[in-house]
Amino acid sequence: FVVFFLFSKYLRRFIYRLLLKFSNKPSISGLFSSIIYIIFLFAGLFISLELLHLEKTISSLLAGAGIIGLALGFAFQDLTANFISGVFIIFRKPFDVGQIVDTNGFIGTVEEIKLRSTTIRTYQGLYIILPNKDIFQKPITNYSLSGDRRIDISLVLPVKTNTDQLEQTLKKALYDIPEIKQEKSPEIYFTDYTGDTIKIEIWCWIDNKTPMGFIGTKHQISKKVHDALIPAG
Repeated sequence: FVVFFLFSKYLRRFIYRLLLKFSNKPSISGLFSSIIYIIFLFAGLFISLELLHLEKTISSLLAGAGIIGLALGFAFQDLTANFISGVFIIFRKPFDVGQIVDTNGFIGTVEEIKLRSTTIRTYQGLYIILPNKDIFQKPITNYSLSGDRRIDISLVLPVKTNTDQLEQTLKKALYDIPEIKQEKSPEIYFTDYTGDTIKIEIWCWIDNKTPMGFIGTKHQISKKVHDALIPAG
């Protein structure tokens, strides 16, 4: 048993360093190295008991471990689900630290990924700790993985508006904004007509990694649209 104990300690350190090199995640490396350590430790215990001709003790330990494992499985099923979800998140990497995500109604930057929970810092400066099970089982939007992103602006104008002149005025105003991608010119669509008003949709494509960010660029585009509409009455 002493030989197995010393070998298990050495093997745990070796597995930890090996997994850390591939995953670069101390939490996941520590989890799997500890599991291997416990497996070898129990193997050494059972072999030692068998050498002492204590086969009945081995049977009693296995039966007791099965009952305890079943009880713990029911008692900590949420905890287990969070651990398993955390392992999948770390290996599949639907998001990583520093990326902007939208999940469970929260939008923010991923600050930390643990085996049981993930910490997100929202734009309001709030730190939200979400169980990994909730993230893994629900849709998630990773804005940092998107190359381009579309900004939508809706306008409701009087029906007497000159649509051709308005479309030219808006395109001219939006052409001066450097954040809008030149290969995807702004699109203007008249989407609804009520008899008294017309509804207009303006679509502008931007680089999702622009320094100004989505909100800053949308603010600039909205100001440009407003400033262009005022002289046109």
